[in-house]
Amino acid sequence: MNPGPITDCWKRTGVWGNHTCPELSRHLHCRNCPTFEQAAQGLLDREPPAGYVEEWTRLLALEKDSDRRMSEVAIVFRIHSEWLALRGACCVEVVSQRPVRRVPLRSNSTLAGLVCVRGEILLCFSLAEPLGLAEEAGPPTAPSPAVPRLIVAGKPRFKFAFRASEVLGLQRYAAEMVETLPATNAHALSRFTQGVLTLAERKIGLLDEERLFHALEKALA
Repeated sequence: MNPGPITDCWKRTGVWGNHTCPELSRHLHCRNCPTFEQAAQGLLDREPPAGYVEEWTRLLALEKDSDRRMSEVAIVFRIHSEWLALRGACCVEVVSQRPVRRVPLRSNSTLAGLVCVRGEILLCFSLAEPLGLAEEAGPPTAPSPAVPRLIVAGKPRFKFAFRASEVLGLQRYAAEMVETLPATNAHALSRFTQGVLTLAERKIGLLDEERLFHALEKALA
């Protein structure tokens, strides 16, 4: 429907004009006038400009598609010099470092010991050993502002903690952002990595939690 040209008398003789409109004495303001009301309705009823509907349809679709794509969440952390990530669903919380008590005859390079988090005793693991991550040799070349943390993670009936040299926090990503590992990568880490993410200008190994958790459970046997 095209109502035709709109008469903007309110700009010429109304309250936004020279106030000479004879209807002002009866309606007090142009907003109360039927002419103004009809003009407003005409704006709503007129045909949109060419391409207007298509453009907004495209923009809204892009916004929804972007939200849908960035639907994955991961906790990003560093162990020694390697940046890694676990799906957010596997992460319970991140806390400050706690004293770790060794378990006689059980603690080893993977099972560091026991740690108390909010009154709960948890197994504390070192992921460096199963992931094959060697600690950097020698003193750091410059002071690092990074603060080591404990990450509490796991699945139902198997919750544990592990040490991280630094925690970047929760990061959103899209499933299609996960790149396949190179076939020539023979590093031990590749056994527990399902792909590589580029987040915050870093290459981050996205861990396969099922394989990692299975390896940690085996370390308890």
